Amino acid sequence: MDELWNSICVDWQALSAVGTLAAVLVALLPIWRETLRNRAKARSLRFRLCSKLTVLRPSLIAAGTQSTPDTPAALLSPHDFRQAVSSIGAMMQESSVLNAAEQDQLGILLANLEAAAQLYGTDDLHTESANNTLALLDSAVAILVKHGLLTGEVIKPWGKTLR
Repeated sequence: MDELWNSICVDWQALSAVGTLAAVLVALLPIWRETLRNRAKARSLRFRLCSKLTVLRPSLIAAGTQSTPDTPAALLSPHDFRQAVSSIGAMMQESSVLNAAEQDQLGILLANLEAAAQLYGTDDLHTESANNTLALLDSAVAILVKHGLLTGEVIKPWGKTLR
């Protein structure tokens, strides 16, 4: 009878340990889901920011070289440039899901873009300022890529011959 009682006690202790483990896992499930959700939000924000920054690139290159580019249609009007910078500022309100290094780089870039937006389309946007802002833009894109812009390799259909 003592053997039966000892085996029952051990079984109850094991069941208690399993129950505790299950309770801990259930308690951690919402935290895990929120982490996955934040990672997806961060990836989406990185993609949207890079898309908008890519639109600004040709205009900053043209302002930095003081020459007409091969694709003048890619240049933004001063109004469109300001709107693009304004939309980047609006996206920065979601930056809490990003890494601190990304936030720092994007914050510095945004301050420079806002200054450049006021001068874009005028003679007051000097070559050096445009080139410095372009370098900050490239650095910000590199940091966004480093921290997870994409989950895999992008297939580039424009690089292949279609049959």
